[in-house]
Amino acid sequence: MVAGNQKVRKGVYGLLAVLAIAVGAYALVLYGMPEGLRNQAFVTEKGKLPELWYNVLWAHAVSSGIALAVGWVQFAKKMRRRNPGVHRVIGYVFAAAVAVGGSTGLYLACYANGGLFAQTGFTALSVLWLYTLYLSLKSIVGARNTEEHGRWMTRCYALTCAAIALRIYTPLAAVLFGVTDTNDSFVVIAWLCWVPNLVIAEFFINRNRSFGTRRI
Repeated sequence: MVAGNQKVRKGVYGLLAVLAIAVGAYALVLYGMPEGLRNQAFVTEKGKLPELWYNVLWAHAVSSGIALAVGWVQFAKKMRRRNPGVHRVIGYVFAAAVAVGGSTGLYLACYANGGLFAQTGFTALSVLWLYTLYLSLKSIVGARNTEEHGRWMTRCYALTCAAIALRIYTPLAAVLFGVTDTNDSFVVIAWLCWVPNLVIAEFFINRNRSFGTRRI
């Protein structure tokens, strides 16, 4: 039974790693160059926007893509034990990326498709993303509590994975319900892309209070 659970955890972890790298690379390739960013369908369909918006979107896409692509590595217990220095370096990169991604996300949320309800959902995501990052850093830098750090980092990365969920739910809304206009789908997806992620994270945290440092 234990061996079966280990295989399931490794399978889920492997799938998460593949999705995180794929979506992170997607963000960097499509939005990584400021001049190419303006030609993306998501951008052109929004019409005329302030020049600042394009620069903020670029910073958000790059930083969020990096956070997503490197964050999953931090949950590998063997890596943390054998290479604590690498763990710290990746942690610094992840924290800086989330700080930029969350801050820029607050600005972009004001222009999100889907009206006020969707804008509120994306704003809440950015606020909680920054808040969980703050508490994860506070727990390790101030209190030196590795278990608490792991729990808050689990929540923070669950919110980071909203980028994965967003890119799954948007095409699903079109395929399953025929909703292709993000002005309609984002009313739900702005919340659906991150609320279930936190629920799942809390399930694992409550199942094992040392989930953040458990063997993968």
